[in-house]
Amino acid sequence: MDLAKESVYWIFRIILIGVVLVFVILIVGSLTGYKIDINEVESYVIRNKIILDEDCLAYNNYRTKLGIIDKSKFNEDNLKGCINTDKGIIINLTYNQESEVISFGDENLIDKLEFCFDEETFVCIKKEYNLILIDNLKETPAKLIINTIKLT
Repeated sequence: MDLAKESVYWIFRIILIGVVLVFVILIVGSLTGYKIDINEVESYVIRNKIILDEDCLAYNNYRTKLGIIDKSKFNEDNLKGCINTDKGIIINLTYNQESEVISFGDENLIDKLEFCFDEETFVCIKKEYNLILIDNLKETPAKLIINTIKLT
C-alpha cells in the first residue's frame, strides 16, 4: 500500500512541475517578443521632466506637487534652460479660452509638425495632459499638449 501511495504522490508532483514549467515558458516567451521604442522612451522622459521637475513647470511652494504647473515658469527661457535636447518640442498651454505656444529645441524640426504623417522620415509623439495651472495663487484647470518631433 505504501508503494501505491508513493507512486500517486510522484504522479501529482510530476504533473505540478509540468504545469509550472509550462507557465514559466509562456511568461518568458511572451517577454522575448517585447520591443522597446527608444523614441517613445526619450519622449516620455522629456515630457515627465517638463511636467514634474520644479526647474521646469512643476509648481513648488514647500514641495513639488504632481499635476500642478506654475504659470510664471511657462516661458521660453525657462524651458530652454530646463531641457537641452536635439528634438523639436512644441508645448501648447490652454486655459480659460486662452492658448499659449512655446517652441524650443532643434529649430529645423519645430516647423515640421505638419509633416508628421511621414512616418519614414519623422517620429512625432503628441500627448495631452489635464492639469491645474497656478497663476498668482489662483488655481485654473488647464490642458497641456506636448509635441516632440525627431528625424528617424
